[in-house]
Amino acid sequence: MTSLSQEIADAPTVKLVWKDGEVLADNGLICRRWRLVDGLPVPVSLVAYGREWLNPDGRPGTVPPGGPLQLPLKIHWSTEIGSADLVEAVSHRGALTVLGSDGCGYRWHLQVFAGCPAITSRVERLGASDAPPPAGEGPHAAASTGIEADQVKCQETSDHDLMERLPLAAMHAHLTVFELADATDDCDNLASERVWRLNPKEALNASTCLAAITDPLSDAGLILLKHAPLPHARPLNTPSDVIGEHRLVRLLGHGAGDEGQGYAWSVIAWAGGRWERAAALHRLQERFRPFRAGRDGLMLSNTWGDRNRDARIAESFIFSEISAGAALGVDICQIDDGWQKGVSSNSAEAKNGIWSGFWAEDPDFWTPSLKRFPHGLDGVVKAAKAKGLATGLWFAPDSSDHFAHWEKDAAVVIGLNRRFGVCYVKVDGINITSKAGELNLQRFFARVRMETKGELTIDLDVTAQLRPGYFGAMQAGPIFLENRYTDWGQWWPHATLRNLWELSWHVPPQRLRIEFLNPQRHQEKYEGSRLAPAQYPADYPFATTLVANPLAWFEVSSLPPEVAKPVAALAAIWRMHREELHAGTILPIGDSPTGGAWTGFCSRSPKAAHVLIFREWTPGSERALELPLPPGNWHVETIAGTGGAAWREGRLCATIPKPLHWLWVRLGAVHK
Repeated sequence: MTSLSQEIADAPTVKLVWKDGEVLADNGLICRRWRLVDGLPVPVSLVAYGREWLNPDGRPGTVPPGGPLQLPLKIHWSTEIGSADLVEAVSHRGALTVLGSDGCGYRWHLQVFAGCPAITSRVERLGASDAPPPAGEGPHAAASTGIEADQVKCQETSDHDLMERLPLAAMHAHLTVFELADATDDCDNLASERVWRLNPKEALNASTCLAAITDPLSDAGLILLKHAPLPHARPLNTPSDVIGEHRLVRLLGHGAGDEGQGYAWSVIAWAGGRWERAAALHRLQERFRPFRAGRDGLMLSNTWGDRNRDARIAESFIFSEISAGAALGVDICQIDDGWQKGVSSNSAEAKNGIWSGFWAEDPDFWTPSLKRFPHGLDGVVKAAKAKGLATGLWFAPDSSDHFAHWEKDAAVVIGLNRRFGVCYVKVDGINITSKAGELNLQRFFARVRMETKGELTIDLDVTAQLRPGYFGAMQAGPIFLENRYTDWGQWWPHATLRNLWELSWHVPPQRLRIEFLNPQRHQEKYEGSRLAPAQYPADYPFATTLVANPLAWFEVSSLPPEVAKPVAALAAIWRMHREELHAGTILPIGDSPTGGAWTGFCSRSPKAAHVLIFREWTPGSERALELPLPPGNWHVETIAGTGGAAWREGRLCATIPKPLHWLWVRLGAVHK
């Protein structure tokens, strides 16, 4: 992963210019050109890794919402270099402003990062137009009659909300649509995909944030990423986000609405197979919030996972959590719902708790509860600091009235940071029902980042309701992925591992908060299953979270010694290696976890690789694993776990003697 200083050094290699009616965006890995025709950008070229991807047809690639522009046009181009956000990497950004004679028009934003084969574009609507956008049904093929014709072709309708139009040079392209899910209280199959062959007779429509164009003859392609909530969670629905036809792919849905601020699309190039596709997608996401050791990838404890909710939250209990957490190897002790004076709907004590409208209910809702913390939060913060732990809290921005109170909410979180040094906040209870609400929530996030100088990390809960999801707020912080409880027989280590493994093809594990629980609780709920949590070695569930942001989802002070001791031992080892582990590109290896697979992750860096291997309930004790590493010889060193491994004939040959055990090795390059 490239450092910020290296990004600054590389920045002059990027070209983003407007000249002779054309826009050029080039960073040495991907190069795009557009020509402005009648005020609209027409794609001319897209070259990546030495290959031209477009066969231009002269039609506009971007058509902003709001109707046609009125001539004559006023055109202005501007550029800047730097970080667009306090937590972002350095980028080059260009803005092309096009205004009609009536003052209505658009601003087309482009963003390019050094060392990343991606170009991001976004349209901002300017002014208001009385002309209604043309109604479109999207492309469709005529119904089949059984009578053969010399040529049958999809009829392309006009677009009024077009973000990208990619006429392809490849004659045999495939379109892969990735369907991701959040709202994990109800969903447990979080990633799937479907592959279509583009052909002249069929138009393919998909609602998604993520798709890919692949040339099967070269194993290379383009990733299409929409910076937006998942389709179900967007306040403005788009019938289709991606439309694929014969040698043509279109990306729709600015999502600007009356407020004018729309979503961005990124086109990302890759070459070299599925692992390289995932690595390129990871690389772009990492630019929007580069991983930083000491701030990211830390173990956080949260008491809610034992389902006592806020019933035990009090000063003395948190003191015991801090002490037990320090012994276990926790970095952040987070107090969930219950630290505040106000009572939420999830409280163990509430009959009339609320889930929004906090400010109307009580202006002091978000002050510390003097009943639970008679000395305020100062004592627990001081105790945590003395043990080397940071303090985290739970918070729910007020969704009522389209997040109209976002400034008050931001002031609360900023105040907690300044008054108590709170740098980790789990943000929950979000429910976006309008574009205005979505923009106000983004303003809340931005204000918190700005006023805390990017030091406060938000864990973005995606377990329920309508929330930004994986790609709607990439600068915020880790995704708090799921609530799972032994109380309901709902937490299965292999299922949590499966969700992490499947998502890691699309989302860097470093962006995910992944839970492990106390496996000794409620063993009766799992009776008869070979995959019951208590069947695993005590450190196995923790090991599955090491490539992500581990979440100790239990009351640490109640963890039995037979569980705490091996977890603490592994945590000590992990702390020694985690900076190198998280600095790499982390990719899934083996097969998808099912409870009966060999599976795991490989973190690759230029000089070393870390490999975590999990043997589920399989009959054999040996497995040769392909890794996303360059050819060569690798020295294998065992770091933790059971068994061993050796590098043979271009594969890692692992031996894990028993089912439901795991292994962690480090591979260093052997120089001849």
